[in-house]
Order: sequence, then C-alpha cells, then structure tokens
Amino acid sequence: MKAVIKGFEPQKLATYRTNCSTRTWEQFISKKERKKETQRQLVADQGGICAYCEVNLKPASVNRVSDLRVEHFHPKSDNSSPYNWGLDWQNLLACCHGGSQRNVVDASERFSSPDHSCDVPKGKKDLDNVILNPLHLPAFPCLFKIERSSGQISVDSKNCTSAGISEVKAQATIDELRLDAERLRIMRKGELNRINEQLRELMARGKTDSEARDHLAKALLRKDSNNHWPKFFTSIRSYLGSSAETQLQLINYLG
Repeated sequence: MKAVIKGFEPQKLATYRTNCSTRTWEQFISKKERKKETQRQLVADQGGICAYCEVNLKPASVNRVSDLRVEHFHPKSDNSSPYNWGLDWQNLLACCHGGSQRNVVDASERFSSPDHSCDVPKGKKDLDNVILNPLHLPAFPCLFKIERSSGQISVDSKNCTSAGISEVKAQATIDELRLDAERLRIMRKGELNRINEQLRELMARGKTDSEARDHLAKALLRKDSNNHWPKFFTSIRSYLGSSAETQLQLINYLG
C-alpha cells in the first residue's frame, strides 16, 4: 500500500450527491456513465494501481471482465447515522477483484479463490481504526518492505516509528487485507526477479551495484505515458532502497 492523493470529485457524482443525497451507491452506478466517470478519476488518482495490493488495474478484454471495482473504505452499508458513506468521494478507492473473479483478465495469475485479498476479506467490516487508509499515508518513508526471494511483505518498524505511524495498524493492514496472500507473493516475486535480472545485466556491462540501482530507479519509479505508476510500486521501492528514495525525492513524489 502506498500514499494516494485524491483528485477533484467527478462532476456526475457531485451533482448526484447534492440532488439525491439519501440514495445508495447502487442507485448511483445504475447509470453506466456515472460509474465510468468515477472509476476513471479513481484510477487516475491512484496512478493505475490497486489502492491496497498495487497490482495494475487492467481493463476488460474479449470475454474477460476488468480487474477493477470501486471500494468503500468505510462500509457503505453503515446506517448507524444519517451520513451517506456510499456517495462520499473521500471514501472511494479503486481496487482489484482480490483474486475473487474467475472471468477476470489474466485469470491464470489473478484468480485464486478462495485465496482472496484487498477488499474481499475486508467485506463490510468497519476497519477505520484498525488498518491504514492510503489517503492518510505519508509519502516518505516507505512503511513496508518486501523480500525478493519470496515476495513476502512485512512492516518496516523503523520507518513506521520515524513517520509516527502505528506499527500495529501497519501489520493489521497486511493481515486484514491479506496483502501477503500467496497469489500476491508470487506476483511480487516475479516482478522483483525480473528487475533483479535487469540489475545483473547492468552490472555485467560495467555498472556498479549503486549505479545500476540508480539507473533502474530513474527508469521504473516514474509514471508512464498513461500517467500510471508501475505495478507493485512499493515492492520496487523497497528493493531499490536508497536509490529509490533519491529518485522519488527528485521527482517531488507525494503519492
């Protein structure tokens, strides 16, 4: 999980929320254009990756559904007060299907039911005070670390302390969202192995380890032509270490 900066509320959502303040999220998305506009803005805000696991949010293909849906951080079903969480722009995130969709794009690696992650195990639970919200994370330092050989994610205790972030909440984020699910471990490991091979090739051409890491940080830790971050951004950041931090400082990274 990385920091997310929220953009402007989509016009169709703002208008609907103002004019139909007591209606549900399901009623709002009954019109496809309203749903699509909201999804587009969420994907843009998040740089094309899932707010939780950071897999890239892929569009639909022939006979395959997109790996994208809208998640409500606070349960939209909460009726303990008149507040309408379903239409709250600050409560919306873009997520993958968390391994739950058999007909998702790239199902061979993305479908892993019942091994779910992200909003699927979270369900309708109110975890506001239990896990970290990507909208409230600092850009620096990186709160999580990933082991290249296994793809395992863990809490960076030192960085949590430095940032004033609860280590307990950070660990609960991994546990409640199942960010260490086997499917995600395999995908992270594959991505880091690919980058490690690039590192070795650069060193074989005469670059030092530090020079090679600097080169990869500049090449990978930036947005592409679609304004998207690389998938598993935090994994890459963790693996490239100080080179990654230098690069993110240079591009004035905020989330």
